[in-house]
Amino acid sequence: GLVGSEMCIRDRYIRIAAGDYNELANHLGKDNALASILLSLAHELTHYYQWINNIQLTPVGRERQAARYANYIIDEYASTREHP
Repeated sequence: GLVGSEMCIRDRYIRIAAGDYNELANHLGKDNALASILLSLAHELTHYYQWINNIQLTPVGRERQAARYANYIIDEYASTREHP
């Protein structure tokens, strides 16, 4: 099964694994487990925007940008909520 997340450009889908939510919630707490899943979604959505905007980056650059924007998106979201 899928662990983590992935984006398949060719087939135009994003997969986010959430089957380990209970394990994450037990280990990290419910809020942090949900935040982890939301972070994965934001990361993969950044890859989607890189693709539709034809942004030319190295593989390392794509991952760095995805991580940076995902963190920014989640930080902005977190500033509007007491809990994720």
